[in-house]
Amino acid sequence: MSIHPGMVEDLAVGTRDLYAEAEERLLGIIARQLAVGLDAPGWAERKLAAVQQVRRASQAVVDELGKAMTLEVFDMVAEAHKEGHRAAVAELGALSDGARALVDEVTPNAQAVDRLAQETVDVVTSTHRSILRAVVDRFRAIVAEVTATPLLGTGTRRQATQDAMRRFADEGIRAFVDRAGHRWQLTSYAEMAVRTSVGRAATEAHMRTLSTAGIDLVIVSNAPRECPLCRPWEGRVLTIGGPDGEREAEVEHAIDDGRVIPVRVAGSLDEARRAGLQHPNCRHSVSAYTPALTTVEQARSDPAGYQAGQRQREIERHIRKYKRREAAVVTPEAQRAARLKVRQWQGAMRDHLAAHPGGTASSRAPRTSPRSGQRPRPSRSRPHACGPATSRPYAR
Repeated sequence: MSIHPGMVEDLAVGTRDLYAEAEERLLGIIARQLAVGLDAPGWAERKLAAVQQVRRASQAVVDELGKAMTLEVFDMVAEAHKEGHRAAVAELGALSDGARALVDEVTPNAQAVDRLAQETVDVVTSTHRSILRAVVDRFRAIVAEVTATPLLGTGTRRQATQDAMRRFADEGIRAFVDRAGHRWQLTSYAEMAVRTSVGRAATEAHMRTLSTAGIDLVIVSNAPRECPLCRPWEGRVLTIGGPDGEREAEVEHAIDDGRVIPVRVAGSLDEARRAGLQHPNCRHSVSAYTPALTTVEQARSDPAGYQAGQRQREIERHIRKYKRREAAVVTPEAQRAARLKVRQWQGAMRDHLAAHPGGTASSRAPRTSPRSGQRPRPSRSRPHACGPATSRPYAR
C-alpha cells in the first residue's frame, strides 16, 4: 500500500480549527472592548488607555493556543508516522512474509517523530509574538479611524466601528510574512505548516520501513492533474538510499534467481523531493519497485471529483469568513446578519456533502455546527485553545 502526503493532510484540520477558534476569540476581545461605552464622551481616550487590557487578554489566548497546538502537533505527527509505517508493512506483506515479519518487529523511530514535531511547533509558534502585535496595532488603528469618521460627517461612531471590525474580520489576523513578502493569514499558515509536517512524517516512515526490509528501489505513481514539478518523475524508478543522478543499475530479477537485469534509475528520492515531488497537496505516491514485475499504473482523471473538492473548500472558506464576522460584531444587527450567513453556508455544506457522499476535498467531514455559547468538544482529551463564547456587551 503506497502513501502520499495528501492521504494524511486531514490530520492538520485539528490545528486549523485551533487557530480559527483562537482568531475568533481575539476578534471578540477587540469587539467587546470597542463596544463598551461606545456612545459616551471621551470614548477614544478610554479605548487607548485600555490597550494593556487588550494585550493581556490576547496574551492569555495566545499562551493557551501554544499549549494546545503543541499537544495537537505531536499527536498528529505521530499518527502520520504510524500511517506511513503501516502502509509500508502492508505493502511488504504482499511482497514477502519474511520482510513483513522483520519490519513488524521494528518500532517506529520515536526520536525522529519528536524532532519533526518540535520543528513544526517552533516554526508555527514563532509567529505568535506577531499575533499580539497585529491585534494591538489593529485595535489602535480602529480607534483612530472611528474617532475621525464622525468629525468628517461620513457616518456614526457605531457604524464606523462595525465597518472597521468587519474589514478586520474579512482580512483575518495576518501575522506572518514569508521570504517572498507574502503575508499569510494566521489560520492558513498554521494549517500549511502542519500539513507539510504530517505529510513528511508519513512518507519518511514509509520509506524508512521499506529500507529496513532491504528494499532500495521505488517507483513514482502516475497521478491525475499533476503539477510541472512532479510531472518529470511520474513512472520513474528512484533509489531510497543511493546517490543522485540518472543512471542504469544492474539488479537481480524478481523471480529468476541469479539473473541480473538493467533498470533505469532516474535519481534518488531525496533528489526528486528537492525538485518538488511530494510537495504539500501532492497526490504522487511511491511504492516498492520489483524488477521485471512492477508495472506503471495509469492515472485516472477525475474532473468531477476535483470540481467537487474545489466547491467544498470554497464553502469552508465562506463558513470561516462569517464565523469571524460573527466574532467581530459590535451591533446586534451585525450579529444577526453574520449568524444567518453562517447557517446558510452550513446548509450549503450539508447539501454538498449529501450530493457527494464519497468525499470531496477531505475524507474528514468539515466542522459546520455553530458553537454559540458552548465549548468545542476536544478530541483525545486535549485542551482546546478556545473557551466558550461569551455574550458581548453591546453599548446601548
